[in-house]
Amino acid sequence: MSYLDLPNKEDLTGKAREVFEDTEKRWGYMPNISRAYCLAPEAMEAEDFWSKGVMYRGFLPRTLKEAIATTVSATNSCNYCASSHAHAYTIAGGTDEDGAACKTLDFSPFSEKEQVALRFARKATVDAKSITQEDINKLKEHYTQGEIVEIAVVIQQFMGYNWFVTILGLELEEGNKMKDIPLKL
Repeated sequence: MSYLDLPNKEDLTGKAREVFEDTEKRWGYMPNISRAYCLAPEAMEAEDFWSKGVMYRGFLPRTLKEAIATTVSATNSCNYCASSHAHAYTIAGGTDEDGAACKTLDFSPFSEKEQVALRFARKATVDAKSITQEDINKLKEHYTQGEIVEIAVVIQQFMGYNWFVTILGLELEEGNKMKDIPLKL
């Protein structure tokens, strides 16, 4: 059970309601993480701007960003975020099978280029201090420096989200089709 009393759409007005409706439209349901952000409107507005910038714009395809988000979250044993972003991977155009594979840290369905990014994300999540120039050089074989920065930003974002949902005890929503796929621990 979530530790906070999360608002429903009818509880909100103004910008909070606009963000709620936009998020609900994009996801097909309202994620509890977004409902929690609605309790702090300034943080909600900043998070909405940041999240859209990281996940919806930039050099890398959204499917890869969602796969990285899923990898970070599964590595951190954050079932909420791993399920949410495996689901988001499918919303972005990926297959259910590939989203589920990523949630269980099976990178075999992905291209060699994508696997390099996903293995990097997993290593950085386990121990960021273990990243070396050699790891970056492997990324450089497939990605520009700007794309490498985006990979790092997605990792950074989901390390924070994993903590946020854990601290607040947020639960998965019924609308999440990846909810019942167990994490590989």
